Amino acid sequence: MNRRIIQCIIVCALVTAGPAALADNGPLSSYDPPLTPELRTLLREASVEAGAQVFERKCATCHDGAKDGKPSKGPNLWNVFGRKAAMSAVFVYSDAMRKSGHRWTYATLDYYLSDTERAVPGRSMDLTGLRSAKMRADLLVYLRTLNDVPPALP
Repeated sequence: MNRRIIQCIIVCALVTAGPAALADNGPLSSYDPPLTPELRTLLREASVEAGAQVFERKCATCHDGAKDGKPSKGPNLWNVFGRKAAMSAVFVYSDAMRKSGHRWTYATLDYYLSDTERAVPGRSMDLTGLRSAKMRADLLVYLRTLNDVPPALP
């Protein structure tokens, strides 16, 4: 097969796969994921109650979400929205998380939770990710309630 045909096949496959396939899906230290229309819709339709259940099943083993909570295996997640990664003074973060340099937003949390190793290579977190976009959206609308001033839904 000649080179031009192979290039056409690759371009057609990427275009057919949609914008996500064309996006720079690198680590959060060099990639600022967009707040996509799909994520906006999922967040508007998400359930705080379902998110609380996701938190209990997937997060609470390592993270506390109480305002006066203490870090455990992971940092406390109270006021996580808007916080710069690795900035809780009472938790010792991995070098990878300290060097990631991003701020936690709907888009960065969704990106991180979809594939934690891709988002922050070398991180310490055991959870590799949540495949379900709906599950992540439910979790995010729950996490927003764990803030002194919950961020507006996009």
